[in-house]
Amino acid sequence: MKKKIFSFLEDYSTNPFVIDRLIVSVFLYTFNKKETTNKLLLPYIIKENDKDYKFLKEFLSICKLHEIEDLIRIFEFIISPQEKVVTGAVYTPSNIRKYIVEQCLSNVTEFRNMKICDPACGCAGFLYTAAQIIRKKTSKTYAEIFSQNIFGLDIQDYSITRSKLLLTLLALSEGEEVSDFEFNLFHGNALDFDWSANISEFSGFQVIVGNPPYVCSRNMDNKTLILLDRWSVTKSGHPDLYIPFFQIGYENLIEGGVLGLITVNTFIKSINGRALRNYFSSNEIKIKIINFGGEQIFRGKNTYTCLCFLQKTKGGISYKRIKSSELHNLNHNSFFHYEYSELNNQDGWNLVNSYNKNNFINRIESTGTPFKDLYTTRNGIATLRNDIYKFVPDREDSKYYFINKFDNEYKIEKNICRKIVNANKIKCERDLILNEEKIIFPYTQQNDELIILPEDEFLVNYPFAYKYLEEFKKELYDRDKGKAYKYEKWYAYGRRQSMDIYAYKLFFPHICERPRFIISRDKDLLFYNGIAVINNSLRELKELKSLLESDIFFEYIKNTTKDYSSGYISMSRNYIKNFGIPEISSDDRAKLKISEIDHNLFWKKIYDKK
Repeated sequence: MKKKIFSFLEDYSTNPFVIDRLIVSVFLYTFNKKETTNKLLLPYIIKENDKDYKFLKEFLSICKLHEIEDLIRIFEFIISPQEKVVTGAVYTPSNIRKYIVEQCLSNVTEFRNMKICDPACGCAGFLYTAAQIIRKKTSKTYAEIFSQNIFGLDIQDYSITRSKLLLTLLALSEGEEVSDFEFNLFHGNALDFDWSANISEFSGFQVIVGNPPYVCSRNMDNKTLILLDRWSVTKSGHPDLYIPFFQIGYENLIEGGVLGLITVNTFIKSINGRALRNYFSSNEIKIKIINFGGEQIFRGKNTYTCLCFLQKTKGGISYKRIKSSELHNLNHNSFFHYEYSELNNQDGWNLVNSYNKNNFINRIESTGTPFKDLYTTRNGIATLRNDIYKFVPDREDSKYYFINKFDNEYKIEKNICRKIVNANKIKCERDLILNEEKIIFPYTQQNDELIILPEDEFLVNYPFAYKYLEEFKKELYDRDKGKAYKYEKWYAYGRRQSMDIYAYKLFFPHICERPRFIISRDKDLLFYNGIAVINNSLRELKELKSLLESDIFFEYIKNTTKDYSSGYISMSRNYIKNFGIPEISSDDRAKLKISEIDHNLFWKKIYDKK
């Protein structure tokens, strides 16, 4: 049904007014409200003698509205995928909105004159929920609520229009017929919007709620990147757009006010969340975090979220990790409490549900030396067009590899190629051979430095490889969103990472259910995807492999890492860097060489002694 609706609207029009007129008419016809006298709605009513009436009849047959919530879903749904990347718009399920609003309003003692705001309101789903709750608590009319209690802001003007339409239809559906509602809904950018210039005698909101936009820095325009720099919480890493909304919300609250958001949960551990963690800590902000772990709340989005409630008062952090279906079982005693002094803002917060898990993590991290101080990890190479550079030979002779690619046969000089593997596919040492590929490597060693081959030298010494890459010159220039012209040469890799490794490697995947660790004894081997610990000592890598495959490490990483769906976890360096590596004696080292030894029991005893 969703696909039919989207397909119909895609063919019907790209004009927001034309689309909104069709959707609003569907609602009015479905619920027999088309005789309304509301001035906002009148232009949106398709009449029987209008030329678009036939399209309305067709759309009515595929667009079935059972409640006004269906209207919110459609309004969010019809934003184009391209625009969702830019603005970060996403539909928040009604049960999540209701929980957030109810939790925030539970701190309010006087409802009639309170102000509640959503600074990235989209189509006003949160404000719709808030208006319903306020009406039940106060018996005020929607006209009074819209003009006195509800405030919203959005960067898209059509979202503000849809917000007004949605709230008007809410009132109409509950029997409140008003010719002209007064709204406090503003078109603007939350990153530089001045509330005091738009609201008389503004002193702050009692409650701020919402689902801030999810846009990573690489998808932001220059104006947004400049505006981000105004906020102290964006001073680390490459901040996502949701991060400044914590500061925006908190600083627009009255004393004792509450901010309730559903956001990405990565700020708890990520580098780009470091400045935000420092902001929370330095202001001693009272926070409640409900983490959904690897559960995906937003249908069709690979986004991992949590609920955050910030109260403008001093306090610590209350934390709970649960499934969203367990929300209404929570009470104050459900949460595990932390003081900011217990947490590491620099490396990330280790937040768990119990004292036992917290004590376990602290014990492991206080043992020996942190992983980050002993071992170097590398991510795989990044050509940004692996399909062009790497290949599996169809045949070979003493000088050339022959490949059939893109409906042509090419020959490539062997001397410009390196061996490479996909580290994510390596599950045992045999896979290092079975999954070996070749990659064109247009670099040379000069005075202990890896440099790009000069073009004339490339052409003279490796004419076939040069000619092959030249056929894909346009595709190579199109890398990095067309910024490949900045590369040192058009045939250079997209990034210089991990090209100069000459060492043994301990491979493991970025994302897995339980990690496997495979040692490569080939110092010259390149890799892509996955991660590798690099070291010149096979003995050290073998000991590390034994430790990282133990239950001790798996228990640690499960409680400190980022969760994905279906039980998968992240093995990023950021989550393993503080794992404590114990120093072991020569006697213990000798035991590790015995093949029959129970490695889990061995490492348990080692950590128990520390």
